[in-house]
Amino acid sequence: MTLTFDQTAYRNLLAEVASGAIETEEEYERVLKVVEQLTFKKNRTTEEQALHKLLVILIEAYETQNYPMDRSAPHEILQHIMEVSGISQADLVNIIGYN
Repeated sequence: MTLTFDQTAYRNLLAEVASGAIETEEEYERVLKVVEQLTFKKNRTTEEQALHKLLVILIEAYETQNYPMDRSAPHEILQHIMEVSGISQADLVNIIGYN
């Protein structure tokens, strides 16, 4: 079965949701909600899948510009995960073993 892409349906979806690049926090929050709805929607149409992909790209661009993340060393990432999870070094030994 070949799925067809309906340009008119896609344009209509796009017109409802996105006016272009995300410029404000309000737009960002609104688009996040749309992406969340599309993410969990069952049986998305081909047009909805294309819209979802586009909106994720727009969100990533906004986040990169407005919420830059510093590079972390692997041990810093592990340390953070341990802290937020309440895991100690001794717990790690039980999880991954010790040779």
